[in-house]
Amino acid sequence: MRFPQALSFGMGILLGARGSGAGPAARNVFVPPLTGELSGNFQPLQLAGAPELHWKIAFELPAAEQRRAVFTAEGPGTRLRVELQLDAAGTGAWRLLEGRLELGPWLGGRISSGRAELSGEGRIEGLALTGELVLKLHDVDLGELLALADPEKAYVRTASGRVQGTVGVRLRANAFGAGDSRLSLVPGTVATLTFVPSPGLLTGYIPAQVLKAYPGIEAIEMGRTPLEAKVLALVFRPDGDSEGRGARVRIEGRPLDPKIIAPLELDVNFTGPLESVVRKALDSRLKVKK
Repeated sequence: MRFPQALSFGMGILLGARGSGAGPAARNVFVPPLTGELSGNFQPLQLAGAPELHWKIAFELPAAEQRRAVFTAEGPGTRLRVELQLDAAGTGAWRLLEGRLELGPWLGGRISSGRAELSGEGRIEGLALTGELVLKLHDVDLGELLALADPEKAYVRTASGRVQGTVGVRLRANAFGAGDSRLSLVPGTVATLTFVPSPGLLTGYIPAQVLKAYPGIEAIEMGRTPLEAKVLALVFRPDGDSEGRGARVRIEGRPLDPKIIAPLELDVNFTGPLESVVRKALDSRLKVKK
């Protein structure tokens, strides 16, 4: 069961929802005027290695037709507080008041360091949650992050470096999806990447006259030499920009092979393979066990 579904289901049990069997959006909901607290334990998202959290819901009645609840979850490296504002029919809003995660405990050691701050808000209707979440990442190992996104190493064989940025998450009818995201190197650091041979991954978007001046680009994308980057930035837009471009990559660096003297500076917009790779990676990492 997904976390939003678990929270919605719990709200339904605790707040008196009456289901019609047609899904969350079709439920008839009555939220009784409750006060007090409930608490327990759960394992959110059912992700392998995710810590068990202690949760608490505190109910308040700001006014006769208003209901307010604050949901808190705490555990190893984790602190979350979500505010729910509802009317008697179960319609209202949610807002993340506090969100802090140490990434290591959540991902079974696949991310050894780094942390995330969470923010977000959205709507609640018929116990179905919609909205936007943003994970602000700090000092995450690039190789570990790519291994998590591309476990089969379909595109990147090895990588080192440290990154930061934001990862957007969309919540639609209790299901997660990828949102706008931006990642870049931690200032003052350098990244090294060795690609699995991928013809056209970079050269397919670069004019022929540019390729003649920078022969190292093909050597990099074919994995013959690593890329050493002092600037590496990725912008991902799941809906595309005004021209339909779904991803943008900026690279400043050089081939690591000293025989290839070719300083590299690329600023490329993608509407093809890389955009699809990023979308697949983000969506696949957001899936949870049922």
